[in-house]
Amino acid sequence: MKLRTIGYALIVGAAVVALSIGSATTSEAKRHHKKKVSPPPAQPQICLAEYAPVCGSLRGHKFTYANACSAWKDGASIVSRKACPVKKAVKHYKKGKKKAKKKAKM
Repeated sequence: MKLRTIGYALIVGAAVVALSIGSATTSEAKRHHKKKVSPPPAQPQICLAEYAPVCGSLRGHKFTYANACSAWKDGASIVSRKACPVKKAVKHYKKGKKKAKKKAKM
C-alpha cells in the first residue's frame, strides 16, 4: 500500500514539474530585460507634388521615386538623394542583323 502511494505521489509530482516548465515561455523571461525602443520618426501623411528624385530600394530592387515621401509611402528605403543610375542597353551585333536580312531576301 505504501509503495502504491509513493508511486502516485511521484507521478503527480512529475506532472506538476512538467506543467510548470511547459507553461513558462521565453517571452516571460525576456519581459524584464527588454530594452525600450524609440518609435520611428513621424513621416508626412500627404506627399507634396515637388520633384526631387531619390533612389529607393524595395525588396532588393532599386527604383527612382519622384521624392522621398513617395518612396516612404511605397515602403522603400532611400539609397541616395539622386536618381538611380540607368544600366546601358546592350547593342546587338550588326553581323547578326545582316544575316537575318540576307535570309529574308532569299
